[in-house]
Amino acid sequence: MRRLIATICLIFLCSGSALASGFSIYEASVRANGMLGAFSAYADHVSTIYYNPAGLGGMDGLRVSGGATIIAPRSTFRNLSSLAPRGQKTSMEKQNFLVPNFYGSYQVTDKLTAGIGVYAPFGLGTKWPSDWVGRGSAIETSIETIFVSPSVGYQLPDFGIGKIKIGAGVRIAAHGEVKLQRAVASFSPEGTFTLNGELEKPAYGYHAGILYEPVKDVTLGFTYRSEVTTTFEGDATFENLNVGFPSEAKGSAEITMPSSYVIALNVKPIDGLSTELDYVWWGWSSYDELAINFDQSIPALGGSTIVNERNYNNSWQLRFGAEYTKIGVEGLTLRGGIAYDENPIKDRYVDPTLPDSDRWLFSGGVSYNLTDYLAIDAAYIFIRANQRKVTNTHEGGIDGVYTTYANLPSLGFTLNL
Repeated sequence: MRRLIATICLIFLCSGSALASGFSIYEASVRANGMLGAFSAYADHVSTIYYNPAGLGGMDGLRVSGGATIIAPRSTFRNLSSLAPRGQKTSMEKQNFLVPNFYGSYQVTDKLTAGIGVYAPFGLGTKWPSDWVGRGSAIETSIETIFVSPSVGYQLPDFGIGKIKIGAGVRIAAHGEVKLQRAVASFSPEGTFTLNGELEKPAYGYHAGILYEPVKDVTLGFTYRSEVTTTFEGDATFENLNVGFPSEAKGSAEITMPSSYVIALNVKPIDGLSTELDYVWWGWSSYDELAINFDQSIPALGGSTIVNERNYNNSWQLRFGAEYTKIGVEGLTLRGGIAYDENPIKDRYVDPTLPDSDRWLFSGGVSYNLTDYLAIDAAYIFIRANQRKVTNTHEGGIDGVYTTYANLPSLGFTLNL
C-alpha cells in the first residue's frame, strides 16, 4: 500500500532516464548541443535567450532559429530484490522523445535587442513491461513541459574597462502534461492505477545574465534562472480495486522547478577557434517533499492529503565545448564537447520512474551556410550513465542495478537577416 502512495506522489515530476541533472533537459539549441550546452558566454547566436539573455545586447538585425532534438534513452534493470529471481534482467521499452526549440530576436536600437524563446526544459519518460518485477513501482511515467521566455539584452556604454552586456527575461511555464500507470501488486488479484494530469495554469519565473569582455577574445558570463512553481491537476482511475478506493478521483500538487546558475568562460585562443568552459549549479534541495491533495478522502490511503519525502541534493555539471570555423570549406563550422553531470537523487530514493545516475556526455556538431542568411545546424550527443546499484530503497523503489545510456541527434536552422 505504501508503494502506491509513493508512486502517486512521484508522477507529478518524474521524467527521464538519467539524461540530465534530475529531470531537467539542457538541450535547448541545436548549435549549443554541438558544444554540450557550453554556451553561456558564447553570445553569438539567438539561442542565447536560454543560455544567457545578456547575449542579446547589441545583436543586430532579425534573427530566427529553430530545431528539435530526439532523445532516445535505453535502460536495463537487474533485480536484487526478493520479488523475483536475483539477477533477473529487464529492459525498458524503447521510446524516442522529440524536444523542440524556437528563438527569435529583433534589434530595437544599436544597443538594445528583444527576443523570445520557446523550449522544453523539463521532461521525458520511462516505460517498462507491464509484467516486469518492478510493475508495483512503475510501468509508464511521463512528463512534458513547454516554457516561453520573452527577454531583452542591452550593451552598456564603453566605460573603459571592457565590454559589458546585461539581459533579463520572464520564464513562463505555458504547457505541461503528466501520465502514470502502475500495478497495485499488494492486492490479489492485482489492480491498476492510472493518472493523467496537466498544468492547471501558467507559472512564472525569471532569468538574468551578464557578459563581460575585459580584453579581446576573452568573455566571462553569468546566468541565473529562478525557481518556477507549477501546479498540476490530474484524473486518477483505480481499476480492479474495489475496497477502499473510488473508481476515480482528482488530485493536484505543486511542483517547484529548481533554480540554477551558470559561471562561464569563453576564450578564443587562435583565429577561428572558440572554446568555453561552463560550471552549472542546480538547486535541487528545494525539492524535499511532495504533497498530493485529492478532492475526496480515499479510505485505503487514510485521508485526502499525502506527503512523500524526496530530499534531493543540490548538484552540478561541468561542460566544455569548442567551435572551429577555419576548416578549409567555406561556410562550414565544426563543434565538439565533453561534460560531466552529477545527479541529485540519493540512493534510497532511486526508483524505476527516474533511474538517475552520474554521467558522462560527448558531443559533435556542424553548421553549413546554405546562403549568406541561412544555415543548417546538426548535432549528436551520446550519454553514458554510470551503472548504479541501489539497495534499501524507500517504499516507492526496488533494489537492483540500473544501466543507462542515450543517443540524442538534433537538426535545426539559423536565419540571420
